[in-house]
Amino acid sequence: MQAKTGKDKKRHMKTVTIAGPCQTVYEVHTNCGELLRSLRLQFGKYLLEGGNSSGLRIDAVKEGSLYRVGFGGEERETDRPLLEIDDIFFTHTRYDEKVFAAHGAALEWKGKAYLFLAATTSGKTTLAAYLVSRGLGYITDDCILIEREKRRVIPYCMPMHLRQGGLEVLRGRGFLRRELPYMEEGGNRRYAYMPENCAEQPLPLEKIFFITRTEGENSLLPMGVNEKTAELMRSPITEYAVTGEYIRFLSRLARETECFRLRYADLEFAAEVVENG
Repeated sequence: MQAKTGKDKKRHMKTVTIAGPCQTVYEVHTNCGELLRSLRLQFGKYLLEGGNSSGLRIDAVKEGSLYRVGFGGEERETDRPLLEIDDIFFTHTRYDEKVFAAHGAALEWKGKAYLFLAATTSGKTTLAAYLVSRGLGYITDDCILIEREKRRVIPYCMPMHLRQGGLEVLRGRGFLRRELPYMEEGGNRRYAYMPENCAEQPLPLEKIFFITRTEGENSLLPMGVNEKTAELMRSPITEYAVTGEYIRFLSRLARETECFRLRYADLEFAAEVVENG
């Protein structure tokens, strides 16, 4: 079979735009339909057909079994293009000054936003999917955008990405029995779940939970202002300059928001904490 020429590759290139709220826009150029499918599962409604002249350009060209991923004048050869694109996002995404971007999940209950902050692999996504299945509204599962002035949480409703273990836990409780589409790279499979009950407007921030999954402990502990401020300083999804204004914002957020350490082995215990106020 004759190898594709440069003109062939260009003819088969497709351009999409990734435009999440309050952040850097990216324009992705690729000749791979499977990568486009994975990007749709990853970004959902924030992946738009066509280009955006103001977006930062990412090229992901498939050549045989490998991809050449180019960004900012540099190019890498990889068999994991999604991982490379994620790395570009993590390194280069900037957020509007009007928001504070934190790593965690946010859900709606009775018209207010409840935040669940934790590190990756903490069970955050499984907990969020379980709470949504019980009737809570979905705001976000990875990047929480808090308006600095009004302390409202802006919806960022990308699909949830469940690992096999989390999906099995939910199915064991009778949820998400249907087949879910998935993305897979390097043996890492993530199932895409898009809840139906998504928030559409910014919601006032009610409470913040710093969560830890345990083997047998269920507890809810209030936090003092200094403790809350210290934890909030560890929560951003991006790097912020530690200025006086930044410290004042976090201190005000800590003073004005109820925060708790939520340790849970039982998903139902965590649900009752939210539902019972």
